[in-house]
Amino acid sequence: MRARDAGVILINVLVALALGAAIVVLMFTSQENLVDRTRRSAAATQAEALALGAEASLVAALRRDMKEAPETDHMAEPWALAAQEEVQLETGSFSITVRDAQARFDLNALAAGRLAQQQTLARLMTALQLPDQVALDIIDHLTRRGPVRDLSEIEALDAPTRAALAPYVSLLPQSGDVNVNTASEEVIAVMLGSPSAARQLVKRREMAGFLTKGDLTDAGIVALNGIGFTSAVYDVESRAEVDGLTITLTSRLLRRTVLGQRDVRVITRSFSPQGTDAAPLPAPPPFRR
Repeated sequence: MRARDAGVILINVLVALALGAAIVVLMFTSQENLVDRTRRSAAATQAEALALGAEASLVAALRRDMKEAPETDHMAEPWALAAQEEVQLETGSFSITVRDAQARFDLNALAAGRLAQQQTLARLMTALQLPDQVALDIIDHLTRRGPVRDLSEIEALDAPTRAALAPYVSLLPQSGDVNVNTASEEVIAVMLGSPSAARQLVKRREMAGFLTKGDLTDAGIVALNGIGFTSAVYDVESRAEVDGLTITLTSRLLRRTVLGQRDVRVITRSFSPQGTDAAPLPAPPPFRR
């Protein structure tokens, strides 16, 4: 009987020791998880601060440009040069990408129902080899419901059509011309209805860094319907990395003058943590000349 009691006691002791060891392991594991969560939270906060700082630097550059060079916007200006390769700091790293939203044709301009914009859209459909029905669907939606903020709001457009359009169109929050100083040759060709004139202008732009009204006149372009030399809307991507954690800040900036005061403000802003960035758009299809 004593041997059996001793065996039971030993088993109870071993169980107690096992439970105690499990509790200790659980305590250390929980503490490590807590430390890891705290570290990642601190890294995320620092990365967001770096991304916001990068955004602020571009806002300042665009505000300065409004005062120092308001007559033209091109890719050799300081605001464009602010988009740089990755910068290493003690706290982490960051990089900036800026895109001129007025380098593309503004679909929201079709909401006004003007013939000139509809003709431009028709030329774009031809260049992209898209059916005429796509243009009709876009015009119908915008004239009936007004401007949109995303192509997905136009229900008649399927995903492949949206992907084909995306590199060449914008959805601006206010009316604005296509900036020939930042637009691609393909977009300029659509706006002018002349691929040869677009090639000539792009060559001039490559040599001088920007275009003027005189350059367009020399190329035989008199009417500047939908074409300009400045921009007011910019899309910015600020990517920051701290302690292995990456944060991407996507912002849309609007430059405007109100009561004589020139300013730049953020009109949309969203954060994306590492692993949730949107997939890049597919390469644009070739234009038909």
